[in-house]
Amino acid sequence: MIYLILIASALLRFYNNTALALWHDEAFSALYIRYPWGEMMHRIGLDVHPPLYYWILRIWSYGAGDSLLSLRLLSIIFGVLTVWAGYMFLKAAWGKKIAIPGALLLALNPFQIQYALEARMYTLGTFLALWSSYFLVKALESERIRKKYWAGYALTVAAGLYTHYYLIFTVAAQGLFVLWYCIRYRDTKKILASLVSYLAAAILYLPWIPVFLEQIARVQTSYWIPPLTAWSVPGTLWKMVFGGTGIRNSILVIATAVSVLALIYVIRRSTNVYKWLVIFSTAVPMAAAVLLSLRTNLYLDRYFVFASLFFTMLLLLAINSIPRRSLRFVLTICIAAAMLFAFWKNWQELNIKNKPGMTAASRVPNLHAAPNDKIIVGSSFIYFTFKYYNETGIPAQLISDRPLKDIPHFSGTAILTDKDLILDLNKFAHGQAVWLLWTTGFGGSKPGVPKNWKQQSEAKFADAPGFKGEIFVDKYTVN
Repeated sequence: MIYLILIASALLRFYNNTALALWHDEAFSALYIRYPWGEMMHRIGLDVHPPLYYWILRIWSYGAGDSLLSLRLLSIIFGVLTVWAGYMFLKAAWGKKIAIPGALLLALNPFQIQYALEARMYTLGTFLALWSSYFLVKALESERIRKKYWAGYALTVAAGLYTHYYLIFTVAAQGLFVLWYCIRYRDTKKILASLVSYLAAAILYLPWIPVFLEQIARVQTSYWIPPLTAWSVPGTLWKMVFGGTGIRNSILVIATAVSVLALIYVIRRSTNVYKWLVIFSTAVPMAAAVLLSLRTNLYLDRYFVFASLFFTMLLLLAINSIPRRSLRFVLTICIAAAMLFAFWKNWQELNIKNKPGMTAASRVPNLHAAPNDKIIVGSSFIYFTFKYYNETGIPAQLISDRPLKDIPHFSGTAILTDKDLILDLNKFAHGQAVWLLWTTGFGGSKPGVPKNWKQQSEAKFADAPGFKGEIFVDKYTVN
């Protein structure tokens, strides 16, 4: 049965995999791996994410290339491995009767599928979150100290920390559970074994600590994430199971109430100690993100893709605590059906057939730009995506109203140079054709151009999701 679930998870993650154009965040992944190793590491350090995913993607690209399908295929593979790791974790903690429906819900979860469609570190992180949980359960379940499980736990914890900083919260949740477990069972040997594992993970992470501190300081100085609202947490609870956007507040209220009731029901009815590992791994990341966001806005829905794994399991545990077997079966099928419906509905709302984004926009200069033409881009949010799609041989440049040293880091300074910027369009081109790409997405608008630029044509292409607006491609001649 698990093999059928894994096949289904792969098919769902392959569906429309390259239909959405590569976007800003993915462009960083695609462009980092084009640098020499040393420069790649330097530029990763100038950003705000750890390096493990980029290392793996770089090695992957040696054999698979850097096409959009190849880049996203790596995420698909880790997405499917996440389902398998979830099965192994649940089987170790609860047995096969829970592991099969748990794997099914992870396979169908639209939020998990959504981030398996991005050339980013999210599915690597979800795999490591569950695989480390598996090692932890196996280590705690063993009557004697099993070094291979504690070593596996240490390695996967360190790998998680090298993948995404939000996984620090997952590791903290696991550590809290280990402390609770060892105190409850008065098991000093496993306390010592866990401390050795955490120490080993910390030692493995030491080389990255200086860069980590620099990146944390960079985030605290300026970041783009919007502030928390009263609907942030309810919205996240919904998205962690069904994905999507624009959910009505009334539905969010109901979903939040159901989530709280499920939590209470699991606490009161479930007798398995590993329920606390699932609860902590859901609650600790959310509580930590909320508290930290009181100082610096760090609360972002997609960063809860790791907690989503455990929240999905929490709902399953609530269902499994119901005495009537027939009702448990019906409710599990209902959630699975609701996930499939949400998966379909989310794709319908994207309307990707009519929103080709940069995939189509880039074809205009790629097909029609002459070798002596110039190409400029009006927003950093599409500048890097165009660099990925650019086949003209003409280096594109970014319009900027300030020098590189004054640009906030979230605008992409990690992979920008002074030569990439155009500070004065009046001195930019003479007697040449200029292609201007700009977007209404991300709060953007058309940049002003000199009066001696005469517009010859304009094409526009809607992008998806909706916040990406429309991409315009204008051609000018400069007298």
